[in-house]
Amino acid sequence: MANKQIFQQWWFWLLTFIVIGTVGVYFVQNNQNVSKNDNTKIAKITKKTSKTPKKEKTVTEKRTPEEEQTFIDRAAQAFGQQDSQTIQKYVGSMYSSAYIDGLGMTYTWKTTDAKYIRVDNTDNGITSVYLYDDNAENHLGKNLYQGETIKQMAPRDTYNQ
Repeated sequence: MANKQIFQQWWFWLLTFIVIGTVGVYFVQNNQNVSKNDNTKIAKITKKTSKTPKKEKTVTEKRTPEEEQTFIDRAAQAFGQQDSQTIQKYVGSMYSSAYIDGLGMTYTWKTTDAKYIRVDNTDNGITSVYLYDDNAENHLGKNLYQGETIKQMAPRDTYNQ
């Protein structure tokens, strides 16, 4: 009698396992079908791009003279507003430097568009950026930027970082 009861328990658990497995496989396949349908719904909802693309300048197109002058002025301003500590760090790779009596420290920066010379006047603390001119005295061409000399990087605020 005990063997028959154990045999019935095994059949009961085997049958239960098969039913649970079948139901589980059924739900997994339904979930995959739902997710596939959801993806197609999302693809249909996505925003369409405009048919007329905006005209962009290619790299080979040249700037207009006004754009070129604006670019040179802004590059000179960025060069003048950089702190001396950072510029000193890159002397030899990006910049060259020299001390000229009566002017102060000078830094030269050559780009593809222009060559700039920055003068940090040590007497009055004023920085001036000029276009580099081979024919002018001390190579100082047109004055593009003038402002207070920034000697050191601003300290980082590490409070909320």
